[in-house]
Amino acid sequence: MGEVNEKNASPFGSEPTGGRYLLGAIFVIALILLTLIGDQTTPGSTGQTEMSGGWWAEPAVAPAVALTLTIVAAALAAVSSRWEKVDFRGAVSVYGRAFGVAGSMIVAVMLMKVLGFALSILIFAFCVTFMAGFRGVRLAIIPIGTTIAMVLIFRVGFAIWFPRPMLFKWIDIPIKLQGLL
Repeated sequence: MGEVNEKNASPFGSEPTGGRYLLGAIFVIALILLTLIGDQTTPGSTGQTEMSGGWWAEPAVAPAVALTLTIVAAALAAVSSRWEKVDFRGAVSVYGRAFGVAGSMIVAVMLMKVLGFALSILIFAFCVTFMAGFRGVRLAIIPIGTTIAMVLIFRVGFAIWFPRPMLFKWIDIPIKLQGLL
């Protein structure tokens, strides 16, 4: 019983600390974004009209205000929070799985052009099921069931059909089978 609790323990400990490392990361990222704001936005029209909002309506103003407030709030919160004891190996494991799922989703969306909707969802569901720790029969049943459900939801429920993927242009697959994939 104690072994299970140690395995599922949070890498950040049980006592709340205020997240000094997270606040520091937010501070640094907001500072970097604020320095890049001139390259990422373009000035609005210079002519004044009745509908013009003046300096406040410029594209860089709202992000600059938001980032400045974020920098100040993150700095104040980081200074006032307690130091935390972080198990970095555990944190990398936990966040690694989260980034793995996010990366799998991005790859699945990119694969839709090449493999089609059903095959890319099948690959995505298989990867996520594997990362979740399922093995054996469940490693096959969960992705197949998820793929069938997603195909039915999008194609039957929402009547959304995706264009033919490149795979079907490369190899000759019967039209009826193409509809399933």
